[in-house]
Amino acid sequence: MMDAINKRVSYDIGCMKSLRKLPDKVALRFMDMMTRYMSDPSSNGLNLETVEGAKDSSIKSLRVDQGYRAIAFEVARDIMFVHVNEHDKAYRWAGNRRVKLDPDTNRIRVVEELDVTVVETEPQGAEEPRLFSTVTDKRLKALGVPAEEMPAVRALTSIEGLETAEEGFDPLTYQILYALAAGYSDEEVYALTGVPEETETAPETPLTDLTFDQMIETAESRQTIFIPEDEKELRRVFEEGLEGWRVFLHPDQRKIAYRDYNGPAMVRGGAGTGKTVVAMHRAKHLADQIEQDLTQTGQRVLLTTFTTSLAQDIEANLRTLCPEHLAARPPRIEVINLDRWVSQFLKRKSFAREVAFFGEARDRLDQIWREVFDDHELPEGLSEPFIRAEWAQIVQAKGLMDQRAYLKVSRAGRGTPLDRRKRAALWGIFADYRARVVSEGLAEPDDAYREAIEILSSEAPNLPYAGVIVDEAQDMGEQAFRLIRAIVPEGPLGDRNSLFIVGDAHQRIYGRRASMAGCGINVRGRSKRVRLNYRTTQEIRSWAVSVLEGVSVDDLDEGSDTLKGYVSLLHGVSPELVSSTSEVEELKGVSTWIRSLPSENVRLSDIGILCARRADVDRVSAALQGDGIETVVLQAGADDRSVPGVRITTMHRAKGLEFFAVAIPFLSESAFPPPGALKSAVDAADREDILTQYRSLLHVAATRAKKALRVSWSGTPTKLINDHAPNLG
Repeated sequence: MMDAINKRVSYDIGCMKSLRKLPDKVALRFMDMMTRYMSDPSSNGLNLETVEGAKDSSIKSLRVDQGYRAIAFEVARDIMFVHVNEHDKAYRWAGNRRVKLDPDTNRIRVVEELDVTVVETEPQGAEEPRLFSTVTDKRLKALGVPAEEMPAVRALTSIEGLETAEEGFDPLTYQILYALAAGYSDEEVYALTGVPEETETAPETPLTDLTFDQMIETAESRQTIFIPEDEKELRRVFEEGLEGWRVFLHPDQRKIAYRDYNGPAMVRGGAGTGKTVVAMHRAKHLADQIEQDLTQTGQRVLLTTFTTSLAQDIEANLRTLCPEHLAARPPRIEVINLDRWVSQFLKRKSFAREVAFFGEARDRLDQIWREVFDDHELPEGLSEPFIRAEWAQIVQAKGLMDQRAYLKVSRAGRGTPLDRRKRAALWGIFADYRARVVSEGLAEPDDAYREAIEILSSEAPNLPYAGVIVDEAQDMGEQAFRLIRAIVPEGPLGDRNSLFIVGDAHQRIYGRRASMAGCGINVRGRSKRVRLNYRTTQEIRSWAVSVLEGVSVDDLDEGSDTLKGYVSLLHGVSPELVSSTSEVEELKGVSTWIRSLPSENVRLSDIGILCARRADVDRVSAALQGDGIETVVLQAGADDRSVPGVRITTMHRAKGLEFFAVAIPFLSESAFPPPGALKSAVDAADREDILTQYRSLLHVAATRAKKALRVSWSGTPTKLINDHAPNLG
């Protein structure tokens, strides 16, 4: 066998899937062997043997233990493991398999060559129709099904049979067939699989000229083949889950994350499309460049988001994806929510005022407002809540510092019109409030952002950031993005790889909004979209999207957005929509539902109960514990899934999380949206904005579910779902 240095070991997704079906001790034995194999494939007990009678001479076997064998393909310096099973089953699996370099799909595939006489996998009725009888061979081939697998495809009679035969097909073939069986159009199948359409421009280098070692490195092959860089990465992947986003990216995702941009770039897409995953891989890519470029020593990537909890979740995942970059000194990736970044920056600059992000300082701002209102006569027809909303949404959001600017500013979307006289009167109130806040030594978050922008602009400090990545951009406002632009201003040599912005306005749950162009960030021509939902089933996705029916959504710049083409490959059961006579009955139903989930496949920690209000979280936790079900109430901090217990948290806190099964209780008309939220509306336009936010919040909560979703209420359901409940009940 060649020296270990000249060997490259990789793992096909089929190997990963077969491992999950093995006894734990066998899987652990294989994992241990693979770490040794990477360091020295010629060591004792790691010899590859020829599989007698195999159609492909490059297919080999490796003894895992007395009863199990691993199957691999050895081509020149490459060894690709593809399957692990019991001895006889592994050899039967290997007999007709061969490696196919497929230029049509730009990837390496592991296909099975069968004769028509041996592919009858289901009992055949006299006139039982075939599953793909209306789909021609030409169409199947154009979509990416190889000729070798056509006989097996033609033997299928039902989607259940297809699911049973999954292991027999190349992973890409299975994706294509499942999508076709689900009724997807050819265009949707191309989007799902990443197979180039026939009409697309051919690559400059003919793919037929690529050798195995070149083809395995294509973005398409890397969708289903994992090539670890070292033993640490291999062990980490084995321990963290072999078939996850950390290893396999869709070709479109990989192209977005691992390329250079000559200016700020934006990625949009619906919930579950892997935008945060792309952001994390983008951070890894930029950090890799920093590590390799001696001129960037000491530089880092700033990955920021809106909430503390999401930043902590992202950091925890990055410690799995690329721990070397976080462990470096200084770290090559810094993960922090923007409020905290501003607070730390201003503290280093000896900013004299306390930023009222929360707590007592925030309460003091409320008191100042009360004092101001006591000393001023309000303009006719305007309420205190309206004035405070005008301050937050217009004056502070747009950074208005004088009356002249306020008299001229557009108030589009604010509903209640204001003439020049009323604006002038309001400015007197705003000026008094601002003066009192300053005299108290306080600052609102937008004040802090502006102060940081001024410091950055005047001092031109040499911040150590090679680039900034923004996740959940839809929840940040204008001042936040003006600050982000100030952190990495456009330099004399351009704006290469400076900003990478990820978001989806359909998931805007905090009411803030900003135009990238209006904040000095030009993403035109560098705006990308991801459409494939990797998390949820098509049934859950469809219901979650129905909640947003009729809602107009922006594209985070100066246009509109849509979820057209947003699809899921996975299918499952429809969401359960359950009506109860009382909340006590509703909570009992949640307990029964939890116990009905298959315990052999679903841990309690993979079940989430998401509530609109914090008080409801405590009620659910008490009820489940009373029924003998362990619970964990999620607050700040990352979720450690090794701790047993059903996860209970608010819909807001659940942003960025995912669960096998999700229950959303208390969606009655009287409880959702919470009455207090609607009472705070200052006019019809504001009320509509609040309803839209809660539609988005419910959409976000529903899309946390991967396979099972339960929605419940007592009495009359909220109008946000009432129109859709009869269709799915």
